[in-house]
Amino acid sequence: MLEQQYLKDNSELNEIENLSKQISDLINLGDYSLIEDLDRTRLELIKNFTDKDNKSFQNLVKKISLKNTENISQIESKLISLKDEKSKFIKRFKAYNY
Repeated sequence: MLEQQYLKDNSELNEIENLSKQISDLINLGDYSLIEDLDRTRLELIKNFTDKDNKSFQNLVKKISLKNTENISQIESKLISLKDEKSKFIKRFKAYNY
C-alpha cells in the first residue's frame, strides 16, 4: 500500500513538473490561452499530494514558486513594452491626423 502511494506521488510530481514546463513554454511564446487551465490542474495535483514532507515535493514547489515569480516578471515586462509601443503608435497616429 505504501509503495503504491509512493509511485502515485512520484507520478504526480512528474505531472506537476511537466505542467510547469508547459506553462513556462507558453509564456515564452506569448500564448496565454491555456495557462489558466494548466495552472488549475497543477494546483489541484499539489493540493492532493499526500506526502507533503517529501523533500522532492518541497523542492518542486519551491522551483515552481521561483519560476512563477520569474514568469510574472517576464509578463509584466512584456506588458510595459506593449504599452510603450501603443503609446508611441498613438502619438504617431495623432501627428499624421493633424
